[in-house]
Amino acid sequence: MAGHPKDRKRFTTDRALLERASRVPLMPSPDRAVFYAEDEGALLAASFVASNPGYQRLDELLQSSPHGKALWQALTATGRPWSDVEEVWWELSWRLARVAKGAVNVFGPRRLAEGRPLSEFRHKYVTGAYAYSVLEKVELPELEQNPGVTSILYNGRAFG
Repeated sequence: MAGHPKDRKRFTTDRALLERASRVPLMPSPDRAVFYAEDEGALLAASFVASNPGYQRLDELLQSSPHGKALWQALTATGRPWSDVEEVWWELSWRLARVAKGAVNVFGPRRLAEGRPLSEFRHKYVTGAYAYSVLEKVELPELEQNPGVTSILYNGRAFG
């Protein structure tokens, strides 16, 4: 029976948006890419970018081209389920980490730069999860393997 709860897909990635995300230009200036995780990192990154003209987060990079601006508007449209756009953001984050060059600035919770036991890194909303942000799952691993990245500054200090 159509419309039955079992007929609905749980994960509904918008494939058209995902395709657009794989083609939209992302060209941060060397030493100017800014990444962030969680609310704490978003606030720190916004403050950093506001105080340091020329540095760009993914949202600023997207809005710097007509295709990126259109994608940004589609991704941030109200009423769109998170499952439609989550994988799209992952794609964009991964691509930005791949093209970043020079020193990159990353902002996030202090726990990621502290030498605390892994057991303390569990996500506050997901039982049993450790690496749970796009930064931890996608961006940092790619930044660490990117030969064009010369250093990663985490909350203003050398990372790793």
